[in-house]
Amino acid sequence: MKIAAALALLLIIVFTSATLYARRHPLEAFVKLTRRGLGRAGMALRTIEVDGNRVVYFAGGNGARTIVLIHGVNDQAGTWVSVVPALMKTFRVIAIDLPGHGESAPATGPLPMPLMLKAVAAVIDRESPSAPIVLAGNSMGGWVSMLYAADHPDRVSNLILEDASGMMWDLSHVPLFPKTREEALKVLRMVHGPDTPIADYLVDAMLKSASSMPQARVIEGGVVMYLVDLRLKDLTMPVTLIWGAHDGLLPVVYAEALHAKIAGSTLHVIPNAAHIPHRQAPKEFVRLLQEALP
Repeated sequence: MKIAAALALLLIIVFTSATLYARRHPLEAFVKLTRRGLGRAGMALRTIEVDGNRVVYFAGGNGARTIVLIHGVNDQAGTWVSVVPALMKTFRVIAIDLPGHGESAPATGPLPMPLMLKAVAAVIDRESPSAPIVLAGNSMGGWVSMLYAADHPDRVSNLILEDASGMMWDLSHVPLFPKTREEALKVLRMVHGPDTPIADYLVDAMLKSASSMPQARVIEGGVVMYLVDLRLKDLTMPVTLIWGAHDGLLPVVYAEALHAKIAGSTLHVIPNAAHIPHRQAPKEFVRLLQEALP
């Protein structure tokens, strides 16, 4: 009985400590939790050097086809943890930390689009040297995916764009670098949906980290020079757009405009999701992705 009581007390202490850490450092806790989740799902962490920078990615699954997942700005490979187990049943799955994100270098300095494209190309060439891959990207990851697919149409069998940025669009209503609690809350609701409960500690974390997130380095790298508008005609593979109905950053009207400019593309809107459907509605996201592939 004494041993059981001691174990119970230890579990309570561990749980309490973890809860306090998560409340004080919610973004860091999310990153650790999701990356551990990829490992528990059976994915292995791998590295490759690109222009002298260590690029980290996760690989797992034994499917005949390979799907490469590209996260958005300020995110990391662990973001896909909710959909990876289902995808690994039928695919070999690759989830990349883009340069300057997650554990991928460089830790400082500009993050130009050519470096991100080189990193994606290097991983794809290593993991699927002879067969085309399915390429899926969220937000800025969709932007990177479109540019890669336009440059290497023979290497991409299908392109999945999830709330993908990259097209010329007015974002003046978006406080990209919030300076007040009101601005931080506005951005969080744009990403997660207008009715999603947002804890005060998440608002605090957003304010604290806004200026140090990678997006400032991406902008410094001249990302606006690589808008996709003139490259959309080069997307000759089947393209599927999966969008959250409540995306406040890139609303459905943006998705419809992008869809209209990509010949032969299809658009699916998920009612109960915002800017990150793979986290907000993972089952529906996986279903639509699988249905898009022959």
